[in-house]
Amino acid sequence: MKFSQFFNIWLHENYYKNVSKIGKNGDFFTAVSVGNLFGTLLAKHFLKLIDEGALKLPLEIVEIGANEGYLSRDFLSALVEFRPEIFSQISFFIIEPHEKLQILQKKTLKGIDFIHKNNLEECYFKNGFFFCNELFDSFTCELIDNDTMAYVKDYQIVFKPIDESLQQRCQELGLKKGELSLELENFLKQLDKVSEKFIFAGFDYGTFDNDRFSIRIYQKHEVFDPFEISLKDFFGKSDITYNVNFNHLKTTIENLNFKLLHLKKQSQALIDFGFEELLEYTKNKNIKSYENLLSQSKILFFNFDEKFHFFEFAKL
Repeated sequence: MKFSQFFNIWLHENYYKNVSKIGKNGDFFTAVSVGNLFGTLLAKHFLKLIDEGALKLPLEIVEIGANEGYLSRDFLSALVEFRPEIFSQISFFIIEPHEKLQILQKKTLKGIDFIHKNNLEECYFKNGFFFCNELFDSFTCELIDNDTMAYVKDYQIVFKPIDESLQQRCQELGLKKGELSLELENFLKQLDKVSEKFIFAGFDYGTFDNDRFSIRIYQKHEVFDPFEISLKDFFGKSDITYNVNFNHLKTTIENLNFKLLHLKKQSQALIDFGFEELLEYTKNKNIKSYENLLSQSKILFFNFDEKFHFFEFAKL
């Protein structure tokens, strides 16, 4: 089978479906695992978009790929802290296909009025603010090596001649070796179809490289090369991921006539969101909370790979 099919069965029909653990006791960390600072700063950014007129109320807020719902919880808690009156003018959605994760999200967000949707096809948004964390690197991908593409047979990766249509897409993108996600293109096309206008804010590992593989496996915070191990030993039980091709993302955004607003490193984005203002606000209110945010910031700013980026685009 094509590598993309194998990737989908591994990640979406097994690993995520059976509720993967994230954080200290899981296979990998995300920015959300660190604490509430990440979600709080995203909320400050959201409010700034409203204050500057980039977003206009009333609107729909949508998280995609929420896992257990902690980012939504931190985001909404910050809105309660900074702008509680806004809740009369927003409706909140989580798009989640996996039933077990829906149950965990309802538990995490107990007492919060929100709507679950299984996929974008069920939705229609007039005026949305979408956010996600490490979503695009979970989209199925093909592995491209010049004129060949990856297949999986007996849990081994083998390369065969590339499909003609796929080869043409790679030539358009200047991609010689690496990952190519057609699911990313399909997702953005569907987003366009179900939304009148929106701003989409996301975080993901990604690069502009077009000549190397980044596909990797995480198991209990160790990294494994899928070309050097037995895939059967990890299949469906460990995380598999890759770096998002930002050249591909930018090209797809342009082709859909969306407007790219930001593409910058996560650390710079968090500063721009109002990190220093938040620290000053918290210091004047509660010194223990201030110290906690400082501790979180050291991890967010210094313990995450420089390939971790913030991107934001809009349909106006």
